[in-house]
Amino acid sequence: MINMSKPLLITIFFLLVSAVASAQVVRQETLESVRENIVFPELSLAEKRVMAEQAQLFLRDLYVHRFDKLAFYPGLTDPVPAIEQIVNNIDSLTTAEMEEAIYREFVAQRDLHLNYIFPSPHANFRSFLPLTFTRTAGKFNFFEVRVNSVNQALFEQFAPGQRVPEIGDRIIGYNGMSIRRAVRKQLATAQGANRFGGFSRALGQMTFVPHNLHLVPDENEIKLWLISSKNGRDLWGSLYSITLPWIAEWREAAAARRSLVEPAPRKLTPEDLTQGVDLWQQMYNDFVVQNGLEPRSAYPSNPSNEPTLTWGVIENGFGKFGYFNLSSFVPATGDDATLEEIRRIVNAEFQDTTGLIFDVRNNGGGSIILADKMSQLFMRDDAQVIKARLLNTDLNRQIFNDSIFGAFSNPQWTEVINEAEGTGNIYTELAPFTFDDQANELGQVYYKPVAVLANARSYSATDLFTCGMQDNIAALVYGEDPRTGAGGANVITHNLFNFVLPSVFEALPGDHAMRVSWRQSVRFGKSAGKIIEDFGCSANIDVSQTLNDIVSGGETQMRRITRSLAWRARADRYQASVRTLQNSRQLFLSRGDSYSFFVKNTEYINVVINGELFEQVPVFAGGQEEAFDFILPADLPGGVVNSVVFEGIDDHQRRLWNLKRQVIFLEDKVTVDAGGFEIDFATATGTAPFNILNQNPPEDGWNLVTPNLQIGYNPTYADNLDTDALLFLDLTGVATAQLSFDMEFDTEPGFDFIEVFVTDDQENRVSLLLQSGGAPLTTYEFDLSAFAGQDNVMVHFRFTSDTNTVAPGVRLQRVSIR
Repeated sequence: MINMSKPLLITIFFLLVSAVASAQVVRQETLESVRENIVFPELSLAEKRVMAEQAQLFLRDLYVHRFDKLAFYPGLTDPVPAIEQIVNNIDSLTTAEMEEAIYREFVAQRDLHLNYIFPSPHANFRSFLPLTFTRTAGKFNFFEVRVNSVNQALFEQFAPGQRVPEIGDRIIGYNGMSIRRAVRKQLATAQGANRFGGFSRALGQMTFVPHNLHLVPDENEIKLWLISSKNGRDLWGSLYSITLPWIAEWREAAAARRSLVEPAPRKLTPEDLTQGVDLWQQMYNDFVVQNGLEPRSAYPSNPSNEPTLTWGVIENGFGKFGYFNLSSFVPATGDDATLEEIRRIVNAEFQDTTGLIFDVRNNGGGSIILADKMSQLFMRDDAQVIKARLLNTDLNRQIFNDSIFGAFSNPQWTEVINEAEGTGNIYTELAPFTFDDQANELGQVYYKPVAVLANARSYSATDLFTCGMQDNIAALVYGEDPRTGAGGANVITHNLFNFVLPSVFEALPGDHAMRVSWRQSVRFGKSAGKIIEDFGCSANIDVSQTLNDIVSGGETQMRRITRSLAWRARADRYQASVRTLQNSRQLFLSRGDSYSFFVKNTEYINVVINGELFEQVPVFAGGQEEAFDFILPADLPGGVVNSVVFEGIDDHQRRLWNLKRQVIFLEDKVTVDAGGFEIDFATATGTAPFNILNQNPPEDGWNLVTPNLQIGYNPTYADNLDTDALLFLDLTGVATAQLSFDMEFDTEPGFDFIEVFVTDDQENRVSLLLQSGGAPLTTYEFDLSAFAGQDNVMVHFRFTSDTNTVAPGVRLQRVSIR
């Protein structure tokens, strides 16, 4: 039996040397001078046997793509007999021979989710050249290879006297081979799937090799043959050659070793089980930034409140277009905050645009939940989500039935693996990572055509996002390569399996690690039944880079996409729209209040309240905006979230757009005058004038337990809480206001939070306090004068807890406004 209240800690290894604290010094020398330091630590026979047997478990019982890989790549060797041979011969293998043998079985599968991760000191290093390559489409050659970026300072330091290539120079020879032959050689270990993913990853590995994932290059230097483009001005150019040493980069050995050996403990959460990310791409993205090798870009790049998200507006002869770039599906602020930031920017900046470009090139993935939730923002109908399946093995049944995996996962996963027992099927039936209601809770926010700009390095969760947008008919895919990276799986680390089922998954020696493609993604819609792995998402429109694009930063590509969006925007489906006056998804209202917005080219509006059609209102709005004012029913329950959906409908009763809001009626309002307001819960007889808003059973939320308004202390609070004690204030009678309250709390540090914040009906939000952990009874004071003079001001005392591990709670003793 699983006790969900006990701490659930997992060990997360820092696999990336770049994750070491920035205070550590980065060292760079020629590979030749440090090659002897890039070695494997010697293992005992018992340790080597653990490594081989654990790799065997991964490849035989968990690796979900094994059979499809054998069908997709003729001549590929089945890794299961091969790894069995390594296990049987482990006594005769040296440590280095074992490391290389297991590595080669993993990389041969051409799957960037399947990783055998080397230990330090080998893992502490990476080798690179001071330039990068990319594919361009020429008039006669769709697979041209050109210089994409150059670091001149590194040339001067490590290759003095060598000619510095210009952006756009064409590579025709690499290390004594034609570029085509060199690419084919790299395919054996670069792990890229299909023709385009393989080509792109091979180019990447020709200039960047991280040694936690790959072996050290055999040679110390590389000779390149190039044809000059004169920065794009000369299509024929002159032939020249350069010889470049491999440059080794590492951090101080002791510090790097500690970062790998000493794990950072944190709790297991459901999000840990729904990740899909390409480690190589993450490292490469960090590397090019750190070493001045970012390619040129003409796309706008305004920062947002989420570091992985930038935005801008493109204006040209085709119109005005919104632009997002999401560099990772591992957002710093979390999935929900990222979605809200996208909503905010769309509402504030993109309302008068003709179309939207959502750029996920070079995005290695991350949160599958975020990928699943994104489509709804750009589509009029309800979004579907990509589902997945497991190998039908006894080990997978054991994982879901005998470990905490089952408790932390959607129950459908346990059902499908148990139902598959005895069927003889290779795979289970499909199950989702994200529930349908979660994938549709926000609704549509953008009403014009959308272009997803992707390439062969758009991988993992980014594949799922791109295919999901395409299958939901929420966007067309504009491909810088004809296919995305084709990473169609949820990836799990060995150390996570070791935590949840140590009787089967023995701890690996030292700081070794492994990752496996565990659940295989399967598409829906017109692509129903197709897997993403190896196939990826085919572009609807090819926008491969040209020579001019890499020189200009994508100007030709940008013109092609915006011209297409402008043409698509003329279609009937994009003529209907809705414009809101209040963009906040949650509406705190009094009974009798109305909600207003403007609509165009809409015949009817369906009003759906709490899942039931309440009314269809004829509006017959044409090409000019018309106001729609809806008085919300006064008999809706108060103190709870009421779902209100407005649907634009045409004369054939087809949905044109949707607008989703959460309506909360506030029952009590406090008018604050010069005398102020105070409540002491020692003498209170109820929770009024606080409005208690629960997303959980009321008995688990804020309750009056004299002398406190409190959560928990019975003896603890519950898991999965979201409860808000809200003061609804009229501050029109005061010129200044000071909030004071007495509070104590004892919550799980870092995971369960009490937040005090203020909002108004102009969508302003000011956070006053955000705390977890513990503090004795303390008086807190905050100036609310910025809200003085306003009628609808709300002070929130909101508490949230996660899925496990609880503590006593929060007590609020006195609150006053002066």
